[in-house]
Amino acid sequence: MAMSGPRSRIDERAMGAGTTVRFAMLVVLLLAASGAMMLPVIKDLRTTDQVGCQLAAGIDPDTAGDMASALNALGQAIAYRACIAKYAPPPPLWEIYGWPVLLSLTAALLFVLLPVWKARRNRAVPLDSVDRDGELRTLLAGLAETAGLDRLPWVVVDRAEISTGAVVFGRNRRPTVCLYGGLLACRRSDPERFRAVLLHEFAHIANRDLTVTYSTVAMWRVFLTLVIVPYLAWVSTQVYGAFKWWTWSTHAPSLIRGVLLPALTVALVYLARSDVLRSREVYADLAAVRWGADPHGWDVTPRAPAGGSLRRALGSLRRHWGTHPRWEERRDALADPAPLFGARALPMFLTGAAATMVNVHLLAYLSTYELYNLWRIQLVSLAPAALVAGVIGTALWRTVAYAVLTGSPVPSGVRAGLWLGAGMGVGGLLTGYGMGGYEWLPRRPALLVLVVVAGVAFAWWVTQCAHLWASTWRGRSLRPPLLIGLLSGTLVLSAWFAWWTMDGTAWAAGTSYSGTGMRQLLLQLFPGSDTGHPAGVSPGADGMRSAVVSAVAAVWPVLNGFVAAPLIPAAIAALWVVPLAAWAIGRAAETPRWVAGALPGSGDRAAPAGEPMPSLRRVLWPGLLGGAASWLLLVAVQAYLHTSQPGPLQRGGLYEVRYLTWMFMALVGPAAVAAVVAAVRTGRGRRLAGTLIAAETAALLGVAGMLVLVSADGCVRPLDTLASSCTWHPAWQLLQWTLPRLVNGTFVLAAIIALLVAAAGSLGRRARPQRTRAAGPAGEAPGERTGRGGRSAGRRLPVRRVAGVLAVAALGIAVVEPRYLAKWHTMTPDSATAQQWTRQWSDVPALSVSAETRERQVHAWHRLGGHYLLNHATADYDYLRGVLRAAVDTRHTQLTDLAKLRPTCADFGRIAGWVNGAYFRVPDPTAQAAWQALGTQAQKGSQDCQRALDRKDDALFVTAMRELIAAGKSAATVTRRVTSVLHEAGYDGY
Repeated sequence: MAMSGPRSRIDERAMGAGTTVRFAMLVVLLLAASGAMMLPVIKDLRTTDQVGCQLAAGIDPDTAGDMASALNALGQAIAYRACIAKYAPPPPLWEIYGWPVLLSLTAALLFVLLPVWKARRNRAVPLDSVDRDGELRTLLAGLAETAGLDRLPWVVVDRAEISTGAVVFGRNRRPTVCLYGGLLACRRSDPERFRAVLLHEFAHIANRDLTVTYSTVAMWRVFLTLVIVPYLAWVSTQVYGAFKWWTWSTHAPSLIRGVLLPALTVALVYLARSDVLRSREVYADLAAVRWGADPHGWDVTPRAPAGGSLRRALGSLRRHWGTHPRWEERRDALADPAPLFGARALPMFLTGAAATMVNVHLLAYLSTYELYNLWRIQLVSLAPAALVAGVIGTALWRTVAYAVLTGSPVPSGVRAGLWLGAGMGVGGLLTGYGMGGYEWLPRRPALLVLVVVAGVAFAWWVTQCAHLWASTWRGRSLRPPLLIGLLSGTLVLSAWFAWWTMDGTAWAAGTSYSGTGMRQLLLQLFPGSDTGHPAGVSPGADGMRSAVVSAVAAVWPVLNGFVAAPLIPAAIAALWVVPLAAWAIGRAAETPRWVAGALPGSGDRAAPAGEPMPSLRRVLWPGLLGGAASWLLLVAVQAYLHTSQPGPLQRGGLYEVRYLTWMFMALVGPAAVAAVVAAVRTGRGRRLAGTLIAAETAALLGVAGMLVLVSADGCVRPLDTLASSCTWHPAWQLLQWTLPRLVNGTFVLAAIIALLVAAAGSLGRRARPQRTRAAGPAGEAPGERTGRGGRSAGRRLPVRRVAGVLAVAALGIAVVEPRYLAKWHTMTPDSATAQQWTRQWSDVPALSVSAETRERQVHAWHRLGGHYLLNHATADYDYLRGVLRAAVDTRHTQLTDLAKLRPTCADFGRIAGWVNGAYFRVPDPTAQAAWQALGTQAQKGSQDCQRALDRKDDALFVTAMRELIAAGKSAATVTRRVTSVLHEAGYDGY
């Protein structure tokens, strides 16, 4: 399929330019940033006591926002959220959610007024005032018809402007063309110049550039006025306060981020907007030349380059900042539009930074009002994912299409991915999400490498999908597979953003999970024991079983993260089903119609074949064999565990944990081997796609086998594991909580292994000397000839059917699993649940603070409710002692005489409820020990008292009184300690 003769010119319209979605990204960024950036400004205008709540919770306000402080707040979620709701409530919803609406309405008004303002500012006059005989209008109408416009737009003339140019503004449906006086003057002396300029401006109208461009301009100017100006004013007060009242070194990261956020937003929006406008200028040039404009009209002598490195650097910056490309760049694009098909570094970086900022800004709308649940976070992540997929995906598809059409090597996409990942990392560092306001870097900065790796992996995968579809698609345009690729890319990236938001940032910020808490959770999920052993089986393996449980407890939080994002199954399915579908189509025997459309005038000449495309069997067979191997291993696991099967009442607990651990290994192991085999059997340009298909095929078949074996457990005697009788018990009911983690963990790990194997294979190939192998007809790999009537063609249909069945199964799991977990994904944890989970599962670190901060914490604790509880406990204690003393003195010690203490006993129980979690722990360690004792004694004494009165149990009543008296003494101890701290700190009147 090698092209003969001179290379045909590529039509730049063969694929979407992607400039509109880049404008959309800027608009979404501005709208999302408006409310998020104004939130701290509005909060600061309100009188609140958020610092008091932080101090009462034992948090140092100078380090508030880091993960340790967040965990301490969540560990006291009932008290902390109640305190915030009372003393520092968030602003009304309309004050934050109304900012994007206000921005949109004001921008719409400015968009309508901009054309009028531009015309009046330039003192432009209608065309008829300078074209008395109508000759110029007739000429312009002919050029408009040449450009394919339905009618001549409204034309005005700026006679004071001496340059030989023009400008078009307004809306797509009501454009206005402004002709400069210098252009009219050269109409007769240089008619080709006049024609080229007008066709260029008409091309902007034909390309529908106006509405999106000027709406973005309007949004940008409104954003500067309504958001940036007040935000900078607020930041200035914060910086002033830091120098005057606070410790600058402590608040420096937060304040510098506050200053850099608007600066980077301005730079990002302006640079991205300028880059898009430069691209649209080149597209207008190409359209004008296509309509007959003289290319020599762009022969303008450029200025001599400025001398000196500094001037050259400023000149380069000016080129990026400008909205029009240099004349030499425009001439080069007319000769070869290759720059329009490249994935340049600056747009990649800006897109990554903008996507992260959009994600963080949108999350602020949820976190401010405690609206978090897993589905809402997932839906928020769709916005930045769609923007990145639209911008980066389109750019990479265009790059691949250009390489396929010209026969040049298809880029790997790694370089573009590095810039994308770097942009996402910088955006995350700038916003400080997950790092706390007073830290430069997260506690585990090495994990930020995952962000860069995610960018590289995404760009690499998109490039290989685009290469497969460009090699196999037979349609008239690449837009249908491009749309499929962008939608699947959105799914993949949304899963990444959701996982990074919920789990990745927490790990990077230093979150650690309690090993004891995880083991307790496993025992809750797998009730039972594993202490019984069949005769002859030595119990010496207890240590190994305990090690297995500890290992499972360590990886359980990771597996839990794989089911937290509802779209992870869909994302994994997209990773390998999209390239599988392209591979199943197979390379066309004739020139695809989209190639002929992109190479006008090429006739029957075909595009270069490029790298040979291996047969689908080369990547599908390793996956199918891996699935069969997984079935055999699953059978072996059940046979092995059957030999140590305990009694029916002892098949939970550690036994079930070991069973699931071995099953997980039996699923992941063959997938890894399949990925390695596929990496060896595929070429560099499709290695990642091949390893993903093979690994996920093996994993899918293994999961299917696991579902069958678990559901039919007990029907084959030598394989009995959890059951002993042959009854149908579906795996999704038997392994209710474990199954999603087992399935998603298998699929995600298979994808990660495939990525690592493909990367290792590509790096190894670079290190080895290249060997040239001859390709067969139509670019087929050696030994893979697939003639239309040959033997291989007869096999292709079954392979396609197998691929279709696999794709349907993967998509079925992607649809069914989110419905299966819908209740969990849509649950918004209340304060009690969040507090319980945090205390049980997380290692909540003890916060070390200065003595002065400790005194402020004790004062806040006492002021916001501690004094009330202590006074209440003291009053109950005094009343209890008085009643008991009077009963002894009067010898009325019968329970019937002491029944009046029932309300006091109940009140002690209510105090215990506050002490044991409904109110803050005492920030002072000495007082906290007595406070904890108060909670334990009051709860036990209250329960025993009421039970004794109900049962008429004298002995139990005496015990209860002793417990309540001890609780009263503990309250007195707390009071003395707190009073001492406050007195020494100088808090008069407390």
